[in-house]
Amino acid sequence: MSLRIVIALFSLASVAYAKLQLPVELQEYADGLHDLCIKKTGITEDDHIAYDIANNPHDEKLQCYIKCLMLEANWMDKDGTIQYAWIEENLHQDVKDIVITALSKCKNINEGANLCEKASHFNACMYEADKENWFLV
Repeated sequence: MSLRIVIALFSLASVAYAKLQLPVELQEYADGLHDLCIKKTGITEDDHIAYDIANNPHDEKLQCYIKCLMLEANWMDKDGTIQYAWIEENLHQDVKDIVITALSKCKNINEGANLCEKASHFNACMYEADKENWFLV
């Protein structure tokens, strides 16, 4: 499957918030990332479901899960550099305009003490940039 289906990962994370309907291949890719990062980080499905970005955007249980999503989707490199150009070039056409608009507002985020915190700050920024379309994989 092409990397062009890179998800609007934080595009625009709890599916309960999302109004955006993902194409089937994009949803399958997102589900695979979700399953992989659940296993890698040890969070539970209950932790994921309980994530409340509006009231607790930097939930410690979810920070490294978000980092995992970003690393696995190539949104962040192992050194913590967010790959803005790569993200823009590889977005699925169905979400490209939405994500690029939000992404443009999140190019100067707080670095945080580690990559988990940095990913969390990026995720919170993407939420603030587009609350209507944001969701967590």
